[in-house]
Amino acid sequence: MTPTRLRPAAATDAEFLYSMASDAAVMRWVGDGKPWTRTYFDRRFSRALATTDLDTPDLPMWSIGIEDAVPVGLLSLIRRADHVEVGYWVHPEHWGRGCAGRMLGQVRETVGNLAMVATVARGNAASQRVLEKARFTVVHNGDPLTYRRSPSS
Repeated sequence: MTPTRLRPAAATDAEFLYSMASDAAVMRWVGDGKPWTRTYFDRRFSRALATTDLDTPDLPMWSIGIEDAVPVGLLSLIRRADHVEVGYWVHPEHWGRGCAGRMLGQVRETVGNLAMVATVARGNAASQRVLEKARFTVVHNGDPLTYRRSPSS
């Protein structure tokens, strides 16, 4: 297996990404826990395609995780006032292989000197493990849990 690399999402990724966005198992822990409709996905995807850097607050920048020339997942970054909000999806065919952690490992140079923050539902043990292995720590013990990784860690 080649190392995971990230590349900006492109219009040609629409079907791969929609296959995850419309999958109940993938979306169980995202937002309201329901699969996205095609209309909703298209609106979100268009917004993400228009964002090419983290300079504009509150706009998502989507990257595709690639391993062995195959897309394995999505990494979303959103610039907030003092941190970058991180989110990720991994295609079910690649679950349990460490893809999410490898995508997070590639993002450090993109976020620069900003902390990264992720929220995770208390019941999502797999995502909690991903963040803990990536040296994020719990900073809010509610539901959802809030994890943070400082720029120096």
